[in-house]
Amino acid sequence: MSFIVPLLVMNGLGLLCLAIIIFLKRVIAVYGESTLTINNDKKLIVEGGEFLAKALFQNKIYIPSACGGKGTCGFCKVKIKEGISDPLPIEEILLHHKDISSGYRLSCQVKVRRDMGLEIDEELLAIKEYQGVIDSSERLTRDIKRISIKIEEPKEGISFKSGQYILIEVGSAETRAYSIASSTRFSDRVAIEVKLIPNGLGSSYLHSLTEGDKIVFFGPYGQFYLRDTHHKIICVAGGVGLAPMKSIIDDALRRYPNRDVELYYGSRTMADLYDHELYITMAANYDRFSYYPALEKVEEKDREKYPVDEGFVNKSIAQYLENGENSEAYLCGPGPMIDAVVKILIKKGVPEIRILYDKF
Repeated sequence: MSFIVPLLVMNGLGLLCLAIIIFLKRVIAVYGESTLTINNDKKLIVEGGEFLAKALFQNKIYIPSACGGKGTCGFCKVKIKEGISDPLPIEEILLHHKDISSGYRLSCQVKVRRDMGLEIDEELLAIKEYQGVIDSSERLTRDIKRISIKIEEPKEGISFKSGQYILIEVGSAETRAYSIASSTRFSDRVAIEVKLIPNGLGSSYLHSLTEGDKIVFFGPYGQFYLRDTHHKIICVAGGVGLAPMKSIIDDALRRYPNRDVELYYGSRTMADLYDHELYITMAANYDRFSYYPALEKVEEKDREKYPVDEGFVNKSIAQYLENGENSEAYLCGPGPMIDAVVKILIKKGVPEIRILYDKF
């Protein structure tokens, strides 16, 4: 029986060594260099062991991400044609099963362990890095600021479509997405509108900036932009979701003299309803533009200058929208608002294929 104890000790040591080897392989393994082949053409040599999103970023390929690589937004998906690995549980949650079977993965969750073949949209390959300076920071409500950024590099500025967004660098290897609230007429600057979120990394950082502070951003991104059609334009915004609508409305009134534009804007109270005076003036000056504000809580003084509905914005749409079948809609706001509005728009005859939205 005396041999049992040494045997058990040896087995225990063996299991411990195996556990250490597995741990080291998973956590600090060195994979050497790997080759990323993009669209069967461009080749990048990267260090193995890096997350794919970071490896691409270091090579000036700026895949979108609104969550800072935490795997919660799903924006950073790329198609992996060679060297693909099994999907992680978080990818199975965020990606459609058809996307997964087609080879899509979240680049912030995939580690480069071997040579890989990738398929990346040419529009993403054209994304640039911009360096700018804060031109102004204006408080619009108790928790929303409008921040104007003057672009210093590249010198030619930025070209974007109304409704698109940019990614702003808000910390080391951290970015956050914000819609462009300024007109496409200006290439030397962009404006964003930022709601302060308690303990929010991006909004806290941006609200702390003052005139003259430097800033870095990437873009433009997104398929949420004004389409070149003949349909009436329905804009629906909740809170700071008004930001992309400002660019879309400016673009529509300037470029399409025969298209009507309607803005349905919902907020909690009059104090939260920013740029209200601007849209009252626009409704008076543009025959093609109509403005329908709605508040969860309305006081009599709120109606002194302009009609304001009480209730959620979908109620206003149900009341005022006509000719839905000849309309297209652009929605930006909280998820529950978007879901409720989509149902109303479809009931009003707006084809689902012509309803575009950006949830936050």
